[in-house]
Amino acid sequence: MNWRELGVVRSRLQVAPRHAFAIVLVLAFLSLACWSFADPLVAAPDEQAHILRADALVHGQFGSPTTPPSKVSVMVTLPTSMVYSAVYPICWQQKQDVPATCSAPWPTNEAPVPVSIYVAHYPPLYYLLVGSATYVSQQRGVIYLMRLISCALSAIMLALSAYAIARWSRRRTLYAALLVVLTPQVTFLASSVNPSGFEITTAVCLWTLVTIWGFEHREDPPRALITLLAVVAGVLVLIRGLSPLWLALAAVTLIVLVGPRASYDLVRRRHDIQRAGVAVAGAGVLAALWIFTQGTLNILPVGYAVPRGSSTFATVRLVASFIQGWLRECVGILGWLDTELPGFVYRSWYTIVIGLLVIALWRGNWRDRLLVAGLAVLVPLLPFLLVLRQAKVLGVVWQGRDILPLAVGAAIVAMSVAGAPPVTRARRAAARVTALTRQRVATSCLVGVIGVVSLANLLAFYTNLRRYAVGRYGPTFFFLHAQGWSPPTGQFLTLALYGLVTAGFGGVIVVWVWLSRGDADASSSRARIG
Repeated sequence: MNWRELGVVRSRLQVAPRHAFAIVLVLAFLSLACWSFADPLVAAPDEQAHILRADALVHGQFGSPTTPPSKVSVMVTLPTSMVYSAVYPICWQQKQDVPATCSAPWPTNEAPVPVSIYVAHYPPLYYLLVGSATYVSQQRGVIYLMRLISCALSAIMLALSAYAIARWSRRRTLYAALLVVLTPQVTFLASSVNPSGFEITTAVCLWTLVTIWGFEHREDPPRALITLLAVVAGVLVLIRGLSPLWLALAAVTLIVLVGPRASYDLVRRRHDIQRAGVAVAGAGVLAALWIFTQGTLNILPVGYAVPRGSSTFATVRLVASFIQGWLRECVGILGWLDTELPGFVYRSWYTIVIGLLVIALWRGNWRDRLLVAGLAVLVPLLPFLLVLRQAKVLGVVWQGRDILPLAVGAAIVAMSVAGAPPVTRARRAAARVTALTRQRVATSCLVGVIGVVSLANLLAFYTNLRRYAVGRYGPTFFFLHAQGWSPPTGQFLTLALYGLVTAGFGGVIVVWVWLSRGDADASSSRARIG
């Protein structure tokens, strides 16, 4: 079979949107579920507070201010079996050499006891969804169910991203972007009881829809695309206190891609866009009302303290020194920021992201270059400015996960620019051949990227499981002898299942990227025949 016939065959083997949705939904959920069971309960930052908040909220407890009155902490009354989540991880928390075997047995007593939580001022949407699990039970096992609900929410958003790419995009390299943005930190958070994970995966879906509209349907966006974008945007804005900021940046990006004048004309003549805008604005108003009336942006002064009497210049230098750590956390410093990953994991993502930005800046036009560069600069600059504003009062209070909803957007936009379909010129056969050659080289590079990301994810998963089973530097092959702490699903089985799911996920993306060459190959073949 020659290249022309192969291109025609590929063009007929398109990925059906509903199939893309179903496949990614299953694979993403299984991948996240493996992380849910491989982590001890309360292994994620502030997970105990989120568990208690969800339990209290769905049972009608909004909490009462603590004494003395606090802008953040409130008192609620919950069963002892749930309150123990605040005690369970203490012996191994922030001690990477200590396995989770040191924890005392989980109590079954459901006697009500008062407990203080410090996330009661967060938006309620996420907590109402995961907290519904507590109607089943008030015992330890229900926390795993809460985690699985969180996994399902994130898996749905990733599946919607795949659906949108299959239905509306010719830049099928966006499939690879779904793997690149799923760093170990993202999967770790999305598999725990923590709204950060759901916020990040929802942002992945939002940015995917924005890039598809802005790059490929700027003149006449499909109605279904507009509706889906409005729904995802409405959900995102209601998840966390900074979520409206990420939505605003995505909206600005869309306006830049479409063009301010063209955007105005679209809104003026398309009633479906007007209705979508009103719906998103309504969700934004609800979010703003909650944020400003409940003090969602208030935080405890628990960050690295700025020395008294520090000059402005000294404070700027201090805050700037944390930027590298925040970027490292975007890749993954797991647990309560106590589990470093192997150097290969960090180098892999740094190399891929930097290479992606370079290719996007090389291939894009000036508008695309400015957009990619602007988003990339905002990733470290925005947290620097936000922290600097209150550093002397609150200390350096920030984590890399807080900027990930923007970081994934920068990566998706860059991937969209870098993966733009090659333009073939009917009058110049040499240009068509060059375009096809570049497409084949790009596909080979993407396959390599997918392989490296899959391997790095598997290594991160193994490192995380080992840390809790036998300590960070415990026996290498602990899973062969069931040493130390074990997940409910078993060490070897959990590790093996995650390896299979990771390989399957990567394999599916490789196939879809390979099939996406069919558009270019077939179109070029038709041009040569003509």
